[in-house]
Amino acid sequence: MPVQPAEEFGRHLRPPLPCDGRRYPSLLLRRTEGTILIDYPIRDFHTTLLEHVVGFRGAGAAAYLRELRLAVSRNGGCTDHTGRWTVEQVDVAGPRSLLIQLHEEFEDPSGQPAGKDSYLIAARTGRVVVVLADVGWEMGSGHPDTIGGLIDAALRRAGTVAV
Repeated sequence: MPVQPAEEFGRHLRPPLPCDGRRYPSLLLRRTEGTILIDYPIRDFHTTLLEHVVGFRGAGAAAYLRELRLAVSRNGGCTDHTGRWTVEQVDVAGPRSLLIQLHEEFEDPSGQPAGKDSYLIAARTGRVVVVLADVGWEMGSGHPDTIGGLIDAALRRAGTVAV
C-alpha cells in the first residue's frame, strides 16, 4: 500500500537535481507535486519504490527533462554530495526520458565502506514529469528492470493529473 514518505526520505529524488540545483530554472514553473513510497515485492525479496509527480506550467516539463539530461550527461555523468549520477539509457519511456543510475557510498553498520545503486526513470506526459525510482531495501541496491516494467502505468496515472 502506498504511503507518504518522511520529509527527508528520498529528498534528492523529488525531483532529482544532480550536480548543481541552480541548473534547473524550469523549477520556477512547478505548479504541483506529490510523492508516494511503495514496498514492492520482487522475485527474491522486496524493494522500495519512490514515485514523484510534478506538474508544470507551460513548457516546464520539457525544459526540466532537458536540464536534467544536460546536467547528468556531461563527461559521462556527474558527482555531487549525494553520489555519482550516470545516464544508463535515453528514450526509455518516451522521447527525452532518462534511465539514471545513482551510486551512493556510505559506511555499513560495522563502519566498513559500502555502496548501493538506485535507479530512476524521469519521463513526461504533457505538462507532468514522473520520477519513478527503485532505491532498494536498506543497504541493498535497486534494479532498473523493476521500474522499467512499471513506468508506463505510472505515466498513464500521471496523465490524468490536471495542472
